Amino acid sequence: MMKNEYIDILSDDVAYIEEILSEFGAYHFEEDLRQRMDEESLSSSGLARRLFLSHTIIDKWRTGRAKPNGKERFKELGMALGLTASELDTFLLKNGYPRLYIRNPLDGAAKLLLERSAGNPDIVKMYRELVDRLGLSEYTTVYEEAPLATTAMSAALGEAVAEGNVSGWFEQFRSQFAGGEKTQHPGLNLCRFILLYMGDVSINELAVTGELPVTIKNILYPILGGKSVTVKNLREKLIAYGAYSDMTEDEIDVMLKCMKLQPITEPVTSLDMAVLSAIRCAHVRYPLYEEQNLTRIISRISPPQDAYDVELLETYMQREKVVSRMVEYYEKHQGTEEEKEFEQRYTSYADRGLMNYVYDVLISLVKKNCLSKSETGYILGLLKRNEDAGSK
Repeated sequence: MMKNEYIDILSDDVAYIEEILSEFGAYHFEEDLRQRMDEESLSSSGLARRLFLSHTIIDKWRTGRAKPNGKERFKELGMALGLTASELDTFLLKNGYPRLYIRNPLDGAAKLLLERSAGNPDIVKMYRELVDRLGLSEYTTVYEEAPLATTAMSAALGEAVAEGNVSGWFEQFRSQFAGGEKTQHPGLNLCRFILLYMGDVSINELAVTGELPVTIKNILYPILGGKSVTVKNLREKLIAYGAYSDMTEDEIDVMLKCMKLQPITEPVTSLDMAVLSAIRCAHVRYPLYEEQNLTRIISRISPPQDAYDVELLETYMQREKVVSRMVEYYEKHQGTEEEKEFEQRYTSYADRGLMNYVYDVLISLVKKNCLSKSETGYILGLLKRNEDAGSK
């Protein structure tokens, strides 16, 4: 259970998520978008021009076949729809993203521009020009960048991590494995993806020294052994492993999509939305989660051994370049007592801070009656650290 001294560290984030949950279920992005476009007398083509997109993308958003990918895209959409800074904050919250965050340089630039030019039809162009003029371009991702590739690393890493050539063996004989109605075959991509984050540490070592929860440990063994796994609660277990490994929402989605499970970025329940929002808030507050993962993975696939490595290395190096700028900004401007407490609680404790953070946020939401004990009980059990771990 969360100690009282950590409540203040989480208070703003929990309040954000509480507000997000109050809208969940009653809010539908496509309906909101259509209404706002009607109020602004904007056609799909007109909005597309403001956003430098094709009208087919806007049509997909309007009809609920797709959503903007990421907070930055949602920010630009809100600005293009004529929203003020406060209205944009509400728009972000309704779609599961934290408000404009003053310690994020891109959010700061957006707030500065909105104070002067909210409602200007060319505001997205102005925003991108301002970002460039302030030297913030390297903080932005490529606008049409696809989600993280599901192709993985070379089998050589699998050999180094597993005992014997598990990945190669699985690739050779995977046609002999099949999932039934209640089980599913993990597939080689999922095995390789998980190995990216494990590195050269065994599952047992993670359980003993890295405080890997027992339930997650027990699902990793069959997945990395190429065996079919039970579908029941598999989604929750993969999400919990993603939190344990400090993954972003897109990285967790890679694992879920490998198993044909509902993406975390398409939440179905209030609990889904709470977990997703907590992951987003944590990465906004502490960009080193992502940078540290990227740095470790890049070192493992450098120099590239095969075509898989070449593709991955380019993707991860582009991401690392962006995130490293965020880290520089964070380290230059951080230093408050609250931030120091956040780092002590959610980063230095066995280097598995995101899992602790999500756990504590969910506990706080239960205490505030935003979520029930019955709906959170299973995921909280997954996120609880291994009590038998040797390092505390």
